Amino acid sequence: MKESVNQRRVGVLLSYFNLGLSCVIPLFYTPIMLNILGQAEYGLFSLSSSVTSYLGLLSFGMGSAIVRYATKRRIDNQTEEVRGLMGLFTLIYGFLSLLICAVGAVLVVKADAFFAKGLSYNELERLKCLMVIMIAHMAISIPISMYSSIVSAYEQFVFANIWSIFGTILGPILNLVILFAGYASVGMAVGGFAFQVVNGIVQYTYCRKKLNLHPSFRNMPVHLLKEIWKFSAFVFLSSIADMLYWATDKVIIGATIGAAAVAVYNIGGTFTAMLQNMAHSISSVFTPKAMMIAQKSDNTKEISELLIRVGRIQYYVVSLILSGYIVFGQCFIRLWAGAGYEDAYYVALLTMIPLAVPLIQGIAFSTIVAQNKHQFRSVLYVVIAVINVVSTYLVIPRFGIIGAASCTAIAFIVGNGIIMNGYYSFKIGLDIKGFWKNIGKISVVPLLMIIAGYYIVNVRLSIVSMVPFLAGVVLYSAVFVGLSWFFSMNSYEKNLFGGIFRKALRILKR
Repeated sequence: MKESVNQRRVGVLLSYFNLGLSCVIPLFYTPIMLNILGQAEYGLFSLSSSVTSYLGLLSFGMGSAIVRYATKRRIDNQTEEVRGLMGLFTLIYGFLSLLICAVGAVLVVKADAFFAKGLSYNELERLKCLMVIMIAHMAISIPISMYSSIVSAYEQFVFANIWSIFGTILGPILNLVILFAGYASVGMAVGGFAFQVVNGIVQYTYCRKKLNLHPSFRNMPVHLLKEIWKFSAFVFLSSIADMLYWATDKVIIGATIGAAAVAVYNIGGTFTAMLQNMAHSISSVFTPKAMMIAQKSDNTKEISELLIRVGRIQYYVVSLILSGYIVFGQCFIRLWAGAGYEDAYYVALLTMIPLAVPLIQGIAFSTIVAQNKHQFRSVLYVVIAVINVVSTYLVIPRFGIIGAASCTAIAFIVGNGIIMNGYYSFKIGLDIKGFWKNIGKISVVPLLMIIAGYYIVNVRLSIVSMVPFLAGVVLYSAVFVGLSWFFSMNSYEKNLFGGIFRKALRILKR
């Protein structure tokens, strides 16, 4: 138990260090990449990634199933049963990888017809080349993901985050080397494939050497196939909804407007992805604990307390990043990406604000997954996502990428902000009223910071270089943290953040 607690604490610290790197490194890397690739080719790279990301659906939500069933067996010290489970999923994923290659080949063949209106002949040829590489990337990613799921189920957060930090640093360096060598977007795609191979070797080695876990084909729980499929089917529906939300907009934009518009939309999506990664870095640390509580009992009071406690922690970080983006986003995009990307600010803003709701309620989602009550959410998300896709297609000719982002925002508000909160409250029995009461109390500081900060930065001042921009961000963050500490945080949160800060200082002093 003590080891798990330490893993969580250090895992949170490493997650935020990785998050900091994920925010800082793009400050230097992305402008160089955009300058070398150009808006159109960057748009092609983003478009090919979005198209091939649909193939990730063919994992059928099995990742959540692995975590769920492996966690249950870990609690019962059933090591041999976990190995059998890994053997079963190895065979399943092997089949799915072949399926990905087959479906991917069809997508490449059909690319000419689908994107003929928005792309030129040369752009189409480059797109198909990128798709072939990314399809191969996706095919090997599916089986590799099994090992990262096992690492998560065994709460090995230190290893997972250290390896993630390594990837955060190495990825941009590798891409820059490739770009300066003149290999452009195709070289970046090949580099991503090569790194995924290395990732697979590392994840497998850690599971084998450290956890003493490896696939066993002698004791496979074949009898669980029906149960696994029933569980994964609705996770799969959620994955379809996520794909419709985050990838389809870019596909429609590429098919109707062109690669340059995809580039602008993707820059806006970059900030949304940062916010998602940040919240996930917290919730992933607490997910196994939430699943254990939910699987052992239906004690909604205990789960509600965890939801409120973790949700408040997530909200501090989400509100800092979101309010900071509202204040500094316009001047940052102007300094960072350059002319032609101004609309990316509004794209990010429209998707980040409603996305904040599910991001701070990750424990609620983990609860319904652990209790196998996620079917309603899956069906709801698919319905709303389909409506989002249809409305996006209809509004893009008149309102462009801003219209597409607006449709996504409305869908999220209805689905996550209204319907799902009602489901968590009335069907699952979670204290959603108490949750939002807590969030409301600690929202005073972010709201005041947005009003004052926006007026100072965007009305009174004119920031024209990175040095004053970074100074402003540091000052804003310091004031935000200080006000939150004195006026919003309770004793638990002060001890938690204070402990993380003290641990970071001890590590730096070594």
